[in-house]
Amino acid sequence: MAAVGSLAAVLTVGAPAATSQEPPSVAADSARYAHDGEQRAFRDEQLPQSAMPGDRSKGVITPIGHQGFRLRYDGSALGRVNALERRYRALRPVSLTSWLNTRAYSAPHLSRCPTRVPLADADGFCWQRGSSDDLGWAYVPQGLTGSGEAEPRSGLWQGRSIVAASWASSYSHPSAPRSPNNRPWRGAKQVDHFMKVSFTDVTDRGRARYRSALLVAPQRNGFAALKGHGDTLSWYGPHLFLYSNERLRVFDVRHLWATTASSGRVGVHRGAVSASWQQAALPQVAEYSFIGRRGCGSGSGETPCFSGASIDHGSALSPSLVTVETSRPTSRVVRWPLSPTSHLLRSDSRGLVRATAGYRVPLAGPQGVVQLEDQFYFSAMCPDARRRFGEPYCLYRGSNNGPVRVWSRTPAAAENLFYWPATERLWVSNESPYRKYVRPHPELNGRVVYNVSLED
Repeated sequence: MAAVGSLAAVLTVGAPAATSQEPPSVAADSARYAHDGEQRAFRDEQLPQSAMPGDRSKGVITPIGHQGFRLRYDGSALGRVNALERRYRALRPVSLTSWLNTRAYSAPHLSRCPTRVPLADADGFCWQRGSSDDLGWAYVPQGLTGSGEAEPRSGLWQGRSIVAASWASSYSHPSAPRSPNNRPWRGAKQVDHFMKVSFTDVTDRGRARYRSALLVAPQRNGFAALKGHGDTLSWYGPHLFLYSNERLRVFDVRHLWATTASSGRVGVHRGAVSASWQQAALPQVAEYSFIGRRGCGSGSGETPCFSGASIDHGSALSPSLVTVETSRPTSRVVRWPLSPTSHLLRSDSRGLVRATAGYRVPLAGPQGVVQLEDQFYFSAMCPDARRRFGEPYCLYRGSNNGPVRVWSRTPAAAENLFYWPATERLWVSNESPYRKYVRPHPELNGRVVYNVSLED
């Protein structure tokens, strides 16, 4: 979710000064998104619920037709990645876990964070205290996943428990356009010039540490930053799936390029690797696009855009990527089949991926979704929220052919969810930094990543 309305005017109220982890980066140009569908979907992000008497929806979760929902695979980027790794010694891939545990930032345990999660068994972390990740708007958290999705049996990647979060550059990033009076630009998608993924090692829950990699596009003579909002993030085998700009982009953690120079440049310059002050670059290896001129959208007959995504492993034979759109007054959930062999979406000989199921959910503006067989979990604005930034968010749950019910309040501006099968816990993130404007529940201020048991 991004800034709306008069957000820039209220962000500084009662805010501690933020120290930056990165020096200013070089400016990037601004470009509009290609399709109207995603623009419409974005405007529907902050949606209060219609009347939910007793914190329960009037409607129920119902199956819908899904036969027209399709994606097309393009794996050409992997060839460019391999060519760059052969050409440049500095772009030889590094081990994710070895890189992650070198000069990493501290992620304090949830018990030492100012935010209070109103669920008794909540566990997790916040970002390095006082940093721009903790307090600033240079980057804003969006997607969330972990090695528990990537390897459901062990929950480990290379022997470690890892949580990954996607971020989009926002209005206070040096690349964001400025207004004539040098105030931050108050728009939304125009500021999405950079995306990064933060990998956090949570193996030792009391000593979590993280580092970040810039998401990049491979080019003939190096690489360039990928623009986008980084709306969702899921992890299956070695592949990260990130939705942005009406593309489901694929990254491979086995192709991680550590930086050798700390600067605002992006690419390979005189043999040195830079990634706009981040500690590594992660190149796109493939992508999926919507079929048809209209791309995605919330209209009748349109394939839903993605605002949240997670993986339902269900059984070893039928894992699926589960996505949800942000719409009103109802939203759609779609299941996309995954291949346990390739760890990509399952496609036919023409590269087409066909959805296997769809549902209509009586919930407005969901930002996260988890499906476990017939059970659903969502993050969205609370029933008593108004349509403005800083209003309370809630976790919801429901079952197929049943209503959606409020489960709990959650820290402000909740984003993606994912499920860790090995521990049977739900993970949640949010984008709102520690500020005083979230009322009447100031304890829900602050960026955190937490997990809770799904048992009542």
